Amino acid sequence: MLRFHADLERAVRLHTDDHVTGISGPHLRQGGRWREELLEHCATAATMVVLLSETQLDSEWCAREWGVFEERLRRFRPNGEVAHPLLPLVWTPLSGPLPPAVRARQRLDWVEPVGHADRGVLDLMYTAPDGYRALCFRVGGLVARAMSTPLPPLPVDEAGSVRPAWDAPERVRARANGRRPGPRTKECFLEGLDPRTPLEYRVAHVLSRVPVLDEEHLWRSFLSRLGELRGGRAQNPLHWPVTEPTFDRVSRLVEHLSHQHHPEDTIAWLSRALRETTGIDGAADALASLAPGPETERSLEP
Repeated sequence: MLRFHADLERAVRLHTDDHVTGISGPHLRQGGRWREELLEHCATAATMVVLLSETQLDSEWCAREWGVFEERLRRFRPNGEVAHPLLPLVWTPLSGPLPPAVRARQRLDWVEPVGHADRGVLDLMYTAPDGYRALCFRVGGLVARAMSTPLPPLPVDEAGSVRPAWDAPERVRARANGRRPGPRTKECFLEGLDPRTPLEYRVAHVLSRVPVLDEEHLWRSFLSRLGELRGGRAQNPLHWPVTEPTFDRVSRLVEHLSHQHHPEDTIAWLSRALRETTGIDGAADALASLAPGPETERSLEP
């Protein structure tokens, strides 16, 4: 990880004449109070490149660091109108569902070389040196661009009161108990859903609350089964990449289907594909309950 830190810093220097400093590894003082130092770094750093791994996602402090940075973005960049300073990157392959806070952010999996996120940056570093250098250079450009418009700092005392962006201990407990974190019952998936909103939105809402659809292999399986149910009309995963924020991705999928099929068929296929590929009956039942009856709207269009 320290090697990546150094390589990325060199790449950023190629894109800017400014002095570049990081927030990890050698910038924590030996014998120092690491919690306070990390909190200060997250409250003041211009950018944050997050190296996603199961270990990172299971860390309560990593969740807190993300939460502090999210709070700064909420306060100072509510509209996201400039280059984004929070840059998630897959470090080692991810096997579990991503927390909602992570799912809502565009990951850097699309950065060349294509498909590197299946293996992660660490694997790329040792097996494809040219691809690794290209990745560092491109990510360095994104960091430099974000640094050109600094994110205002958050007072450290306020940063200390920010809640973690996700419940890391619950992730650990869920895995230990052989279950996946996230909602399970039909009611959980429909919670907070206004029945007066367009049907297309409600369908996307339920799908967006299924964390396992952010796992590459399950998302591909879901799309493959959906294509089979449509009569062999395949759904190309490249059109709906898992790196895209979840709600945006599933909304585009539902919109695509709504232009070609009746809502009853679309919802039935989505529900069945979800049940057969994820085994989450609650989500499948929630989708099925949205199917319009004879006296309800006949289209998924808003």
